[in-house]
Amino acid sequence: MVGKAVIVSSVIALALLSAGTFLLANSLQPWERENIVLNDTFNVLAGTYENKTAWLKNDVDYRVSFTSDSAVKFYPMSEAQLSVWQQAQFEPRWEESDQYYAGIGGSGDPAGGSTYYFVFFNNDTFTKEVHLEVSNAWQETNYIGLLGGAALILSGGIIGIIAKYRLAKV
Repeated sequence: MVGKAVIVSSVIALALLSAGTFLLANSLQPWERENIVLNDTFNVLAGTYENKTAWLKNDVDYRVSFTSDSAVKFYPMSEAQLSVWQQAQFEPRWEESDQYYAGIGGSGDPAGGSTYYFVFFNNDTFTKEVHLEVSNAWQETNYIGLLGGAALILSGGIIGIIAKYRLAKV
């Protein structure tokens, strides 16, 4: 009877150790998190520009994506850049496409955030529809997985030690 208990305990210990190792290894990879701060569909009239604003935290990265029914020129600007551009003293390097995706790093300064202007310029003779999405992005550690994995490994180790001493007595 003791032999069966040792075998069952050993199997349980191995299962706990395996599950704990798997959970711990998967928890070491940080979770990708995202918070959408701007999700809008709008028209850019022929020969004009349209800008959308979003306040973005400084200490996280942000992601920008848009789709358009036809190629449109795009440039993200700070408030200072927008003012200088509107005074014709700055010409941005426009991205021209009907779709765009970029992840852009934050400044690392946790003291607040900044307002960004996402400017779309339509130099064609027809209106273009644009869908824009801007989000803050960051990574988080999976502490629940780390603690759960460590607890399973510890439990498996304790059960394994108990099974070993029982096996030594038999």
